[in-house]
Amino acid sequence: MKDTERRPRVNALLSMNQDFFIKSQRGCKADCAELDQQLTDAFTEKETMERQAASCVSKLNTAQRLVSGLADENERWANTVVDLRDLSLRLIGNCMLASAFVGYASPFSARLRQDLWQQVWTADLKQREIPMTNGIDPLTVLASDADVAGWMNEGLPADRVSVENASVVTSCSRWPLLVDPQQQGARWIKQRIGEELTVIQLSNSKWLDKVIFCVQTGSQLLIEALQDEIDAILEPLLSRAVIKRGRGPMFLKLGPDEIEYDSKFQLYLQSKLPNPHFRPEVSAQCTVVNFIVTPEGLEEQILALVVNCEKPQLEEEKQILVRRQNEFKVILSRLEDELLSQLSAADPDTILDNIPLIEGLEKTKHTSREIALQVAEAEKTEVEINHSRELYRSVASEGSMLFFLVVELSTVQHMYQYSLDAFNTFLQKAIDRTQVRRTRLALTLQVFRRCIAERDIPTRPGFQETDDVKERTERLIASIRLTIFRWVCH
Repeated sequence: MKDTERRPRVNALLSMNQDFFIKSQRGCKADCAELDQQLTDAFTEKETMERQAASCVSKLNTAQRLVSGLADENERWANTVVDLRDLSLRLIGNCMLASAFVGYASPFSARLRQDLWQQVWTADLKQREIPMTNGIDPLTVLASDADVAGWMNEGLPADRVSVENASVVTSCSRWPLLVDPQQQGARWIKQRIGEELTVIQLSNSKWLDKVIFCVQTGSQLLIEALQDEIDAILEPLLSRAVIKRGRGPMFLKLGPDEIEYDSKFQLYLQSKLPNPHFRPEVSAQCTVVNFIVTPEGLEEQILALVVNCEKPQLEEEKQILVRRQNEFKVILSRLEDELLSQLSAADPDTILDNIPLIEGLEKTKHTSREIALQVAEAEKTEVEINHSRELYRSVASEGSMLFFLVVELSTVQHMYQYSLDAFNTFLQKAIDRTQVRRTRLALTLQVFRRCIAERDIPTRPGFQETDDVKERTERLIASIRLTIFRWVCH
C-alpha cells in the first residue's frame, strides 16, 4: 500500500487514540477530583466530629462542675422550697403581726412589747383563725440575721430591744421619732449613714435653711434634742402634706413658700427627754421608738467597759471576733443572693456554655466553705473569750443596777437628773482608782518577794499574790458603790 493511502488511516488512528487519551485523562481527573472532594469531606466531617466530641466532653465536665457546685445547696434549697410554700399560706398572719409591731409596739418597754405581741395579738389572730406560723417572732419577719449583724457592726447595742428598735426604724413608713435620752439610737444612725447625714437642732441658727436644703436635694436629716412641743413650721413636713400638680415635681409648703420635694428625702427625729409628752398628732404622724437603755443592754456595755480596762487584749479580741462574725454573716448572705441571681438570669439552653457562671459558682462555693470554717473556729474562740469575760459579770450587773437606781431618784426629787455619759465617767473613775490600788499592792508584793529571795528566806507553800479575779471583782464593786454614792451625795 502506498504511503499516500496509508497516511490518512494512520492520522485517523492517531486522532482516535488522542481523543481516547484525552477522554480517559478527563475521566481520571474527574475521578481524582471526586476522590479529593470525598477526602476533604471526610476530613471535614472528622474535624466536625472531633469538635463535637470535644464540646461534649467539655459540656460533660462543665455539667459535672455545675452539679458538684450545686450539690451542697440541693438539700437546703429543697427545705427552703418547702418552707416558702408553707410560708405563702401563713404570710398574712405573719405580716399582720409584724405590721402591728412596727405601728404600735415600738413606744413601749420590753415587757409591754412582749405581752402585746405574744399574749394579745397572737391570741387574737388565732381566735380569728388567720393563718400564721406557730411561734412566729415579728423580729424574724422584719430583719434577717445578716441585717442584724450589719446593724451591730454599725454600733447598735446587741440586746433584743435595740435590735427591735432598729428593725422598726428601717421598716416604718412614717418618720421615726426616737425617745433616746442616752443617745444610743442617734449614735447608731450617725454611724449607719455617715457623712451623708445632716444633723441639726432647733436651737441652731438658720436651721430652717438646712431643712429646706435637705428636702430639696433628697438628703437625710436628723433633728436632735426635740422638746415636748415641736415647732409648728415643721407640721407640713411631719404630716407629709405633699402637693403634686400633674406629672410635674412634688411640692411642700414649708414656711411662707412652697419648695420642691424630693421623694428620696428621709427624716429622723430624736428627743433626749426620758418621758416626753408629745401631742397626739405627732404620734400619728411619726413612729415613736423607745430607745431608752435596758438593764440587759447596759449590763453588756458595762461588761465591755470593765473588761476593756482589766483585760484590754481580751476585749479587743472579743470586739474583733464579733465584728468578723457579723461580717461573715453579711458576706454569706450576699454570696447566696448573687448565686441565686446568676442562676435565675442564666439561659437553660446555654447554661453549660456559660463558663463565667460556672467559675463564679465555684468561687462562691469555695468562699462559702472558707467562711463556714472560719465561723466554726470563731465560735469556739468566742466560747473561750466569753468564759473569761463572764468572770466580771457581777461588776457589770452591779453597775447596771446602780444606774437604774440613780435614775429612779428623779421620782423622789426632780433635781436628781443623771445621764448615762456622766455615769460612765464616774464608773471609769472607780475602775481607775481600783487599778491604782492594785498596782501599789502588786509593787509591794514584788519588793517583798525580792527581799525574801535576796535573804534566802523560805516562804510558806500557800503564799501567793491576792490578785485573783474574785477578789478583784469584789474590790471593783466596792469602789464603784463608793464612787457613785459620793457622786450622788455631792
